[in-house]
Amino acid sequence: MKKFSFSLQKVLEIKEQVLENLKVELSNLNHDYKEVENEIAIMKIKYSDINIEFSEKSSVSISVGEMSYYKMLLSSILRKIENKEEEKEKILKKIEDKRHEIVSKNVEISSLEKLREKELEKYNSALAKSEELFIEEFVSNKSMVKGYLV
Repeated sequence: MKKFSFSLQKVLEIKEQVLENLKVELSNLNHDYKEVENEIAIMKIKYSDINIEFSEKSSVSISVGEMSYYKMLLSSILRKIENKEEEKEKILKKIEDKRHEIVSKNVEISSLEKLREKELEKYNSALAKSEELFIEEFVSNKSMVKGYLV
């Protein structure tokens, strides 16, 4: 009997490769997410430091020009933080979508592997039957040969 061959093996291998690529993409998205979070944290610290500096200068005496400079600087940092927060939300959405893709691909691969297992079971049972027939024929031929020899 010929060797077992799963007819959808190439499809299974391609889907597994796609799954690996999706996992790499998810990893990259997670890395991007962490970077954006770090940037937001740094900007919040910078905002806090500048706000403290502005408060200290305001309590002593500050010119109108300096005051408007600090106000513009603080509002600029706040806009940057808001932009980074939006970017973070977009990345989170991409991460969620990628997770759904990975789950879907896992389901596809799992169903193909189950199909492969069923085909392998059929192959093994057919092989066992073939071997049983061979043994029966061998035994029957052996007894026939003994009958002729006697």
